[in-house]
Amino acid sequence: MSTELVRGQNLALPDTRVEVEVAAQCPVELVVALVGADDRVRGDDDVVQRGGGDTAGVTIRQAGATFELDKLPAEVERVLVGASLEGGGVDRFGVVAAPVVTVRAAGEDLASFRVTDLGNERALHTVELYRRQGAWKVRAVGQGYEAGLEALLKDVGVQNRARVVDRARTALGGPAAAPFSAANAPTEPREPGTVPRVDANGGMAWAAPPPDVEQEANRRAARREVEKLYEQVWGVFEDAARSAAAYRSAIEYADGRLDKELEGVLNDPAARFSPAGLAAQDTARDRHRALAEQAKAVLDRDTAQLVGEVEQLEPNLPPVMARWDSTSWAGWQAPEDGAPAIRLGDLYLPERPELRVPMVLRLPMDRGLWVDTGATGLEGERGDGAERANELAVSLTARMFAAFPVGEFKVHVIDPAGKGTAAAPLQPLAASRLLVGPVATDAADVSALLGRIIDRIELVRMAVANDAVDSLPDGLDLARQLLLVHDFPFGFDDRSAAQLRHIVEEGPRVGVHVIVVGSRADAESFGPLLEPLWRSLLRLTAIPEDHIMDPWIGLPWVYTPDLPSGGAEATRQLLSWVAGGR
Repeated sequence: MSTELVRGQNLALPDTRVEVEVAAQCPVELVVALVGADDRVRGDDDVVQRGGGDTAGVTIRQAGATFELDKLPAEVERVLVGASLEGGGVDRFGVVAAPVVTVRAAGEDLASFRVTDLGNERALHTVELYRRQGAWKVRAVGQGYEAGLEALLKDVGVQNRARVVDRARTALGGPAAAPFSAANAPTEPREPGTVPRVDANGGMAWAAPPPDVEQEANRRAARREVEKLYEQVWGVFEDAARSAAAYRSAIEYADGRLDKELEGVLNDPAARFSPAGLAAQDTARDRHRALAEQAKAVLDRDTAQLVGEVEQLEPNLPPVMARWDSTSWAGWQAPEDGAPAIRLGDLYLPERPELRVPMVLRLPMDRGLWVDTGATGLEGERGDGAERANELAVSLTARMFAAFPVGEFKVHVIDPAGKGTAAAPLQPLAASRLLVGPVATDAADVSALLGRIIDRIELVRMAVANDAVDSLPDGLDLARQLLLVHDFPFGFDDRSAAQLRHIVEEGPRVGVHVIVVGSRADAESFGPLLEPLWRSLLRLTAIPEDHIMDPWIGLPWVYTPDLPSGGAEATRQLLSWVAGGR
């Protein structure tokens, strides 16, 4: 019996031979991307299209594909099945009936998925086949791309999208693409000891080899293992979000069906209390109960599996991605390369508090953090206030110190109140001797520090934009910078607030990041000036609060901070290790 999937729902595959077909009222071409644990293809050959050459385990025809999953390379964790428009007078999916994806396994129809709510999309990520603990599953995705196939390919890390698209079109009779051959080889003389390097456009040049090939290979392998753990955490997060969304969708469907069935009986006074009417009501409620129990059983099964995966992951996470009480901190060493991510805390859904998913943030951060001192928590009670918020901000700063090589991460502190660095919990930072210069406390110091940071941002930004990085002054510190602002907006005027907003918006592009500790309510006197600042920051709370939305379904998750159980002592110890270059 075929299962009708909704967005986010997954289903186990009973066989490793799987067929996927996409039926639409317009011509479509399938594209398949084989991605690894980092959600990226290894190269152009991992993108498969009709006529684009043979790939082990994948056979493409116009609107269908056959997969022999046991023949795929071990590095392939997910198989993305995309569909793009190919002529026929249709320029977007929204003007035709919703495409239907059919999945077959073991010779029978296993599932179908109707991709609804489409508009200007010209390409679709329809479904994906993915490994989970050695077994394969199918997930309904239904993500659209208005920019077409190239945007889809960009999402999976294809460097030269035009070449991949043209490769298949050439084989199908389109214009010839320039082949990669000796003609691409560099024309300049080869220097002794150099090796060929291929750039993103397929050109070649001579370049010096790595200083120690074996050492470099070991470092890359170690980083790949950490990246894999990071992706596994996000895989659990995504699966939990989609499982919860499927559950809520099933309950909504069951409720709607019950209302509709009861409406037909209750609206007829003559049938409302008749034996037949009462029997119909009982039948409708029994059917609703069965659907709800079935949906809950699936959710319980998924949750139990994901809880087990988190329990297996936690002991293996590197220190900056682990909980503060993890034994992995005992083996911390100053890294030679920056860590891929740090832990901000944990996330859970209100209906499944037993599943705590690590909340890990990719480094370097592409947005700043706002630790809210005015959070009220789940029950509307005001939390522990500024002290716990500052403790969270300092612990996150310590994690960032530990995530970067010694000397490649610098921290500035603004404390206009003039009291936070003298006492707990900001005291560990002040005592660590890791800060760049003294803490900015008065208006003149704050203005001068903000001005210096803005000057650095603009100087580096212009150099990067004009491909003139080599012309930057020799004395310019290119290390990652963090500005920690305590008790915002105390001590700020309109000018300094506008400067901070500029740093928040432009800094991440050139390695300058911000953590703001403060209450939005206290900044009401600035009017709309700071609205863009608050919106551009990732809000964290020192007490549990359900304000974090997942990026797939948009469900609200409860954020819980991860703070050292021993107070500031663990943070102080870590900062001393960093200062000692351990």
